Amino acid sequence: MNRRTFLRNSGIAVTGASIVPLNFGCGRKHPNDLITIGMIGVGSQGVERNLRHYLKYPELCRVVAVCDVSMVRATSAMNLVNNTYKSKDCAIYQDFRELLEDKTIDAVQISTPDHWHVPITIMAALKGKHVCCEKPTLTIDEGRLLCNVIKKTGVVYQVSIEDRFLSPYHQMAEVALNGRLGALKHIEISLPVTQLPKEGLEVMTPPKDLDYDLWLGPAPEIPFIYSRTFYHFRWYDAYSGGLLTDWGAHYCDTAQLVTGNELSGPTEVSPVGETLYYNDGIFNTAYNFDLHYKYANNVTMRVKSGNASIRLEGEEAWVETVGWNRKPVASNEKILDLTEKKISLPTANDEFIDFLQSIKDGRTAIYSAESGHRTSSLLHFGNIALKLNHKLEWNPQAEIFVNNLEAEKLRKREMREKWSYSKICPEYNY
Repeated sequence: MNRRTFLRNSGIAVTGASIVPLNFGCGRKHPNDLITIGMIGVGSQGVERNLRHYLKYPELCRVVAVCDVSMVRATSAMNLVNNTYKSKDCAIYQDFRELLEDKTIDAVQISTPDHWHVPITIMAALKGKHVCCEKPTLTIDEGRLLCNVIKKTGVVYQVSIEDRFLSPYHQMAEVALNGRLGALKHIEISLPVTQLPKEGLEVMTPPKDLDYDLWLGPAPEIPFIYSRTFYHFRWYDAYSGGLLTDWGAHYCDTAQLVTGNELSGPTEVSPVGETLYYNDGIFNTAYNFDLHYKYANNVTMRVKSGNASIRLEGEEAWVETVGWNRKPVASNEKILDLTEKKISLPTANDEFIDFLQSIKDGRTAIYSAESGHRTSSLLHFGNIALKLNHKLEWNPQAEIFVNNLEAEKLRKREMREKWSYSKICPEYNY
């Protein structure tokens, strides 16, 4: 059930990855024309999942720079890179803007808190750098802006999430799309509630190595609290959307695929029962909720707090997996046999291999900006429904709430002026 423990303990080996390096015309100066990577955000996920995977693929890429607002973390990541390559070449930055000015860097991996995902992505894309970025976006309108910038700049963008490439979820999706369940009727998703920290909860002076103002970036200026800044930022709504957008981004991506709505979304959502929010003066997102969604093709979906599981129910059969990355089970084990199938979903060893291959081939990554935006959007308007405590209707084609001005006002959030999109990308409307 502990996804990050799984990530720390798993290593996905490269099989058959023999790619001839090409000259991509990005100003690269590194020998052998490897794809050069700059790491932005090198905390636990940024290092244990993301950086360590890039370091496994020396025939494809070279990590040439690391950046973090915490210089302790940045230095640790730099040492890991240099020790792996047995060199002293890795550049180190505290301000990501300096890293983005390096014209020898082809692509960036963004592993920051959620409120920074879109601003940094946009600034990187406008510099012509390809982007692999952690999920999710922070708001609906931010996601649309992100897609517009990626489309206009033409850089490769990959959502840095592993579900598309993990066997259990890939298999479940192919089972459903190949009709093994009969007509799909309902999806049941449960998201595991994380225990709040018991230490680091007092207001204090930020560590000397931390640029806290840069960590805040576009978010409101509030006092530094250690646990709210590192990892548990997810449970404070200025930085993230809580449990729903954290774990929901994983399972609801599979839901979008199997309902045929990867580039669209549900048409309505209703909160059911009592919604509970953290209310300790430090954290404030919802941790107990029950949301009922409906798609235009009448497939229904329930997303609730509870454990880690996803279940697909059809007219003839069901398939589910309980616990993170566990083997699927079905009402009839024969339906899991995909030896013969008409529909095969694209896949790769992992999201990083696909990202690098997409740059090489000049193609769209498997988990594109538009796909990620659509999944994030259904989670964002779920949070809006919880906040307003009533049913919402959504037009996925126009991307607007139907006859609900109150919900429309919550499509975006105010940003600190120096990091507003009017400053970052004035040529785009937000």
